[in-house]
Amino acid sequence: MDRFDTSVSLLISALVGAGVFGLPVLAKGVGLMSIFVIFFAFLYMLGLGYLIIEMFPGTVEEEVERYVGPWGVIVLILIEISIIFLALTSYAFAIKAHLGISDLAILTLLAIPLILELHLPANFTMFASFFTLAFVSLLSLLTIPRMELPLNIFAVTGSTMTDFANASTPPLMNLGSVVPLFLVALFAFYGHNMIPRIRNIMRSQSTTKKAFYMAISIVFLLYLPFAIAVSGTGVNGLATTYLSGIFGGPLASTIDLFSLLIFYMSFMVYGVHLVNDFGEKHKSVGIVVFGTAILYFLAQSLQVPFHMLIASAGLGVTIYGFLISLAGHNARKLKPIPTILLATTILTWIFLIIQIF
Repeated sequence: MDRFDTSVSLLISALVGAGVFGLPVLAKGVGLMSIFVIFFAFLYMLGLGYLIIEMFPGTVEEEVERYVGPWGVIVLILIEISIIFLALTSYAFAIKAHLGISDLAILTLLAIPLILELHLPANFTMFASFFTLAFVSLLSLLTIPRMELPLNIFAVTGSTMTDFANASTPPLMNLGSVVPLFLVALFAFYGHNMIPRIRNIMRSQSTTKKAFYMAISIVFLLYLPFAIAVSGTGVNGLATTYLSGIFGGPLASTIDLFSLLIFYMSFMVYGVHLVNDFGEKHKSVGIVVFGTAILYFLAQSLQVPFHMLIASAGLGVTIYGFLISLAGHNARKLKPIPTILLATTILTWIFLIIQIF
């Protein structure tokens, strides 16, 4: 495999995760207009990647510290850690939804690869990513014949998500579907911390851009049909458990099995990455396991569903994007992209605050 193919594969492995399974329930609330919401999120992350490749010769952290200040890099690091913790918690929820075993058993199962300090080779990460993409594509093809498209498919079906919320759902679920869908899509296209590594492999800014554009476009072209196809069947809750319910027999068991593999592999990839980032192995394993357990039980007590946990991680991505865009704005480079990204991020926060209150 040459350097370009390797770079595309590594970028895809960074971009692809199990967060895509949070898209359909929110896309259902938005209607077919969700195509434009997901596409807008794709453009946002495309612009963010372009900004990182063009402006930052070093790591993202170094450049944010240079143009924003020490406080900026501290916030950036904390946000990157928070995004991973939220992803780990959401994957733990998804695994429990498919297995149906006790919380303690779930957390023990998830802690095993972290305690054993299993180092996942790059080939495994690539396999997990392409396996996820293949699974998403297969589900899209299987689900398309079951789609039910209403006459008003371009209309938002409601300002809130009450159709698939129950009485015990926390206030966060009363938000409109558009902003949460945008946030989930942002997380689905997030993997930009891999760009500096790809730049070192390619040793060329132009080829790094080509590799990034190809990788994120492949992910987009597979994620969008999945979100639309599944949402067109009336999905509620976690997409994989829903699909295993509407497809009976051996196919349902296959969906459950493959879903478990994807969520477990995604948890391992994120978890081991975070353990390595923390440094000292024994302490870092304890921090990751304990932090995930605390978030897991907190989210469970609040009855936060999978897609809203993913949306929370997507909110973290907006803060990540804001800091990088602010660095670009302060550097007075690549106008007007930093300004557009800053404005989009601020508008997203404003709409979110309005919906909450």
